[in-house]
Parts: sequence; structure tokens; C-alpha cells
Amino acid sequence: MKRFGIYIIYDSDNIVDTYIGFMLQELRKVVQCMVVVCNNKYIDKGIENIEPYADKIFYRENIGYDAGGFKDTLCTFIGWDELGQFDELILANDSVFGPFRSMKEIFGEMAKETCDFWGMTKHKETLLIPEHLQSFFLVFRKKILHSKVFQDFWESLPYYYSFNEVVEQYEMKLTNFFYKKGYKFACYSDMEPNDTDNIKNNFVQYGFISNELVRRRHFPFLKRKSINYTTLNQQTQENIPQVLAYVKNHTEYDVNMIYENCIRLMNISDLHRKLCLNYILSDESSNDEMNFAGIAIVVLTEYANSCEYVTDYLNKITEICNIFILSSSKVVLNCYIEYGFNCFTYSRDNQKLLFDILSKYDLICLIHDVDVSSDKTPSYVGKAAFYNIWENLLSSSGYIMNVVDVFVRNEKLGLLMIPTANFGTYFGDTGIGWNGRFEDVSQVIERYHIQCRLDYTKPPFELSYNYWIRGELFHYIKTGESDLFDLLPWLWGYIAQGMGYYSGIVQNIKYAEMNEINQQYYLDAICAQIRDQFGEFSTFEDMQELLSRKAVLEYCQKYEGVYIYGTGKIADKFSSFIPNILAYIVSDRQKKLKTFCAKDVFYLSDIEKIKNNTEIGLIICLDKRHQAEVIPQIRKKGFKNYLCV
Repeated sequence: MKRFGIYIIYDSDNIVDTYIGFMLQELRKVVQCMVVVCNNKYIDKGIENIEPYADKIFYRENIGYDAGGFKDTLCTFIGWDELGQFDELILANDSVFGPFRSMKEIFGEMAKETCDFWGMTKHKETLLIPEHLQSFFLVFRKKILHSKVFQDFWESLPYYYSFNEVVEQYEMKLTNFFYKKGYKFACYSDMEPNDTDNIKNNFVQYGFISNELVRRRHFPFLKRKSINYTTLNQQTQENIPQVLAYVKNHTEYDVNMIYENCIRLMNISDLHRKLCLNYILSDESSNDEMNFAGIAIVVLTEYANSCEYVTDYLNKITEICNIFILSSSKVVLNCYIEYGFNCFTYSRDNQKLLFDILSKYDLICLIHDVDVSSDKTPSYVGKAAFYNIWENLLSSSGYIMNVVDVFVRNEKLGLLMIPTANFGTYFGDTGIGWNGRFEDVSQVIERYHIQCRLDYTKPPFELSYNYWIRGELFHYIKTGESDLFDLLPWLWGYIAQGMGYYSGIVQNIKYAEMNEINQQYYLDAICAQIRDQFGEFSTFEDMQELLSRKAVLEYCQKYEGVYIYGTGKIADKFSSFIPNILAYIVSDRQKKLKTFCAKDVFYLSDIEKIKNNTEIGLIICLDKRHQAEVIPQIRKKGFKNYLCV
């Protein structure tokens, strides 16, 4: 059997990650000729993941997406005469991690199937979607490969202008096109257990049940975009962590290749939520000794009144860690000197020296004390905050060994933080987002060339004041200036990402059990109040829309009329119930409709005419990303009476 393989690559950063090299290595075992097509003009990094396995490498602009790349390769780069020498053709792209099984084994199993072409997965018919093989991995056999029908299909294929066009016009129609021409198709993975004759309930299986497909249905891949598929409006988040654990523990595939790509391309908050990067640990450890050579506990202390509580924890771990007490107060340091701890005077002026020292350790716990007096608030508030910090970072020697073990077992883990305090006045910090710091963080990230995925709509999932961290991350910052140091709680997750690490949350199991009860109480109380005051809802998105509708109607009552910023889907949805719309506004130089929902549409520059009119309101009907672009422009023009939905 003589096979020809075409593998399409596209990366917005012109980088080829190691998972691609593994895929090509496996494909090389079943093909006699391998062509790699880069839908990039050049590769900036990672060409070594292609060159050992490719007979030919072609570079092209990303015109027509992967369908365009296949078309150019078949019709122009290679040609039909050369393809005529082969018995099978493989068309694959870089949208999957894997394979988790040998390609030789997969092709050996499919050799028993009587068909003319086959794929890895299939989508069952729905109301709007025909049954079809999904196009990320297709194999065409001799009968169809050498036919004029096949050649004409590719010669006449247009270059699609959007990803949705590729899916709707190429992927969804290819299977049925060849089937109607008399060619039989087959699917490698077992999709039938989750297919149904109730076509309203068929779905993209690799997106929503990836764990089941890999473990039970012979699917040898994980689709990259399935990591971003799940929303809480549809299902819980169990699939991705489950499938990653399975791949790590039950296959020979190096799961770090998946983390490498995800860390580079995903926002840190998405990464944390989609991969469920929370670690719940106990005080009991099966380890007899530390797996890291150099571990430091650095306590930054300000309050003498916390000394007895701090030392209670430190006395449990003195034999397994290097402990350093730092403070700007000699009075505070003297409290710890009496207990025999290594104490050092610390101030902002010697931060660089501290970070230089810390960079020499493998793993560091940087932890603060808390004011546990009743001078400003009742002491039980400070003691609860203290418990949140210390119980989740330094509960006991066994707990620390378990923390260390997490870092050992997860090579791509760089930073572990504590969960957000959610009691008393700390509750008010929940959901505040960037809290006005986005521009500052953005400027520092740009100035220090931190390679990360910054997003105004996705603030850090936690601010890191107290944490476990790999010492090498301090190498990155020890030459920084005050602007970097001042924003470190906001920046650590991005710094870790730039160095190829992900970040997570760590909790002691005792704390997590209590915290789960507290959070469920808050959720129940919030939902009950919303139902009582605003009405019924069935999903999280329903609840959000219910609150937004109420806020919009109350806002409109304050003004004789309102302008709507935006003419898209959000504006269309809210316009249906807003009683006093005067007109619509769009950004300058944007393509503008004359009218929208039977009202005039103006450019932002026309806002000068209305900004000083206190009887007119402005409702911004844009998604979070476009809000971030528009709001500074509106504020610059002096308009303050606006509402975002």
C-alpha cells in the first residue's frame, strides 16, 4: 500500500509546537511521501518539528484555510500525475492532539473496512446539518483518488473567505457529494452510541464528550478547540481534565505537548477554568522526603500581633524547609528572633536583591501575615483571612510534601495561588475584574515583552499575593523596575505563561470542604433573590439576560430618550423592548447603515451633539471586547451617562 500524506499547519505566531512533530512522526510510519503545507509565509520557531518528517514543505498565505491548502497542494504544488502513483491519500490538519494510538494500528484496523474514503469522526444529521465526516482527518482510497470526480471536486473548489464558510460549504458537503457519486464512506470512531433519530439532539461529539470518545469510542485524538467548547450553560467542565488524565496515565503520549500549545495560545483565565486547574490536597503524604532540592519559605510580615499564629504553622515545618522572615519593622523581627528564625530587614529598596536570592531556589512559598488585632476590624475577620492564606499554603509538613509533589508531577505548573477570600468585606472584591488596572498591566507586559494572551474581557482568575512558585520565574523579574514590581500580583500568571507554565489554585482539603459549602450558600442566596425580585430563569445565560433587561429598563426611565451604541446582534436583541430609542451610534470609519430598527444611525463623532444633554442616555450594546475599545473614546469626549449590557 503506497500512501501520500498532506498535513496543513497554521499558527498566528508562526510557531510549530512539538505536538505537530509527534503527529508527523506517526504519519510517517504509514505514508511513503509526506507533504507539509504551512499556511504561513514563514516559520519563526519550531521548523525542527517538521523537517525530519516532510519530503516537501510548501509555504502559502492562509487563503481558503485548510481547504485552500489542500486544493493548492493537489492541483498546483504536486499535481495529479504524481498522485496517480499512490493508492491512498491522507488529508490532515493541525487541529488535533495525538494520536494516542499507533497510526499503524489505526490503518491496520481500517484496512478491514469496505469503503472508498473514511474519517476519524462523523456528525449525525441535525435540522440544519447533513450527516458528514469531519474533515480534520480524511483518507481517500484508490478508486476515488484516481477518479475524474475527485479531481474535478478540487479543481472547482473555491477559496473560502471565512472559517464558517469552510465548515458549511466544504466539510459539511464533501461526504454527501461523493456519496451521491456512488462512493462508500466509513468512520473509524464509534459515534453511534451518542447518535439519535431525534435530530434536534445530535451534536459535535468531539466537542462535548471528548473523554468518552477517547476512552470508549476508539477516537485517537483530542480536538484542540474542544478545550474551549464547554460552557456552564450546556454542561460541566469534567471532560477535558478527565481526558488529559487518561492520556497521561494510560497512554504513551506526552501530555506536556498539549499543555505547551494551550499555555502559549490560551488566556490564563480560560486555561484555568477549562482545564480545571485546582488542586485539593490533604495533610497526609506518602512521601518520606522532599523531591525538590531547594525549597524556601519566605514570610513577609508587618504585624507583631500575628507572630504567635505564624509560628504555630512554621514550627510544624522547620525540619523540611529553609524559612526566612522579612520585615521592614525591627520590632516585628525581634518577635521572630526570639523563636530562633532567620530574620532580615526588608524594604522596597532591596526587592531586587531578594528576587535574585529567590531565583536560586527550586520552589518558593511567598506568604504574608495579616493584622489579627481588633484595631480596624473585629479580630475574627483578620483571623479568617489568615486561615485562608496559611491553611492553604503551609498547613503541615505532609501538606507541603503534597504541594511539592504536584509540581514534580506537573512539569508545566509554575504557580499555585490560594482561593479568593469570600467573606465579610472581602466578598466585595469578587467579580471586580481588572478594577482599572488593565492599561497599567498592558503597558508593563508590552515594555517587558512578556509573551502572553492578555484580554480585557478576561481578568486574571486570581491575584497572587501569597503563592507557591518555581524559582526560575524570579529570573525573569529580578532585573525589573518598580513598575513591574508594583503590578506583580496582577502579572505573575502572565509571566508564568510567557515562560511556558500554567497557574492554578491550591487548597487544603479541610478548607475546600468548608469553602464549597460557603460558595453554594452564596449561589443559592443570590439566585433566590434574583427570582424574588426579577423573575424566573432556567439557565445561567437566562439569568444574565433577565438582569440586563431590568437594568436597561430602569436606566431608560431616567431619560427622555436614549441612544444605542452598536448595530449588531446585541443591539437588535435589546432594541425590541427599549421604549425611547432616539438613534444608533457606531464607531467612526466603520461601515454604517443608514437606519437600524427603523432609526437613524450616526457616527461617534456626532456624540458631541448629545454629550451635554442630561436628558439623553447612552446604552452600549457591544460585547466586552468591543466595549473595551469604545468606552475610552466615549469618556474622552466627556460622555459619562452610559450603561453597558
